[in-house]
Amino acid sequence: MAQVISVVDLGTNTFQLLVAQALSVFPGIEILYQSQVPVTLGKGAMETGEIQPDAMVRAMRALVDFKAKAIEFGSTPEQIMCIGTSIIRRASNGHAFMSKIEEMGMRARVISGLEEADLIHQGIVRSLPQPWEKRSLVMDIGGGSVEFILFEGARVEFKISLEVGGLQLLSLFHVHGIYEKEVNAELDLFIERELAPILEACARFMPEILIGAAGAFETLWDLEHASESDRKIPPSESLNINQFYAQKAIVENCSFEDRKNIPGMKAFRAGILPYANALIAVVLRKTGISELRVSSFSLKEGYWFSQQA
Repeated sequence: MAQVISVVDLGTNTFQLLVAQALSVFPGIEILYQSQVPVTLGKGAMETGEIQPDAMVRAMRALVDFKAKAIEFGSTPEQIMCIGTSIIRRASNGHAFMSKIEEMGMRARVISGLEEADLIHQGIVRSLPQPWEKRSLVMDIGGGSVEFILFEGARVEFKISLEVGGLQLLSLFHVHGIYEKEVNAELDLFIERELAPILEACARFMPEILIGAAGAFETLWDLEHASESDRKIPPSESLNINQFYAQKAIVENCSFEDRKNIPGMKAFRAGILPYANALIAVVLRKTGISELRVSSFSLKEGYWFSQQA
């Protein structure tokens, strides 16, 4: 019987659980269970450099539930890997937090931004139609960081992790704690400046398509398919770029409360989606890319695949 391996992505905004076993046909994974919880681990930590006590409580509550679910679907505690990313890398008490996870009997590891990019790439390539030969730019928008990978076929041309995630931008560009469109000009200038390394790499590599990994891009898919209530997101699918711009305008021109009620919107995404949209729009504008795709595979799937070798 195939081993059931579970992976927890300890994101700055959202914790995500994947429970899966190997499958003999492409993409080689059978997902038994998955879940996501808006823990907002980075709330307060962005400003103080320390994970806050209330965030610790939310995190531990989510992890207790995740551990129980993983065991229910066939993992042992030792087969549950919890991966720390941006805010845990940066927080002064990040390693102490990871030690608490190990005390629960699960494994825990903090990875670098470049390791994160590598794992995201491993997840993405398994979601795409095969063979996939387009020059591609992968973008994974987290709460704290954004990972970019430029690749063609099996060859990675460039990768980078930048600390411009949605929760990070919210902490820098907010009006009384929420997004207001009056920040747009300043926000766009900041994003262009911070994304200079990847934009310069794109000018050399000239990607044909932007592939968004999970998170905010899954929300774009949810908005695009809001009228199809029984349809689940596939491993990978095209997004309508014109609809992206139309939805971006709707999101920017409504209040936070109205934004939460947009058909297809997950309430916990409403706070940072305007910032994610701004990031995507800058990338599209500065690179000239006119094709957009979403992959529902990302870091946790990439780590899972890395354990199958």
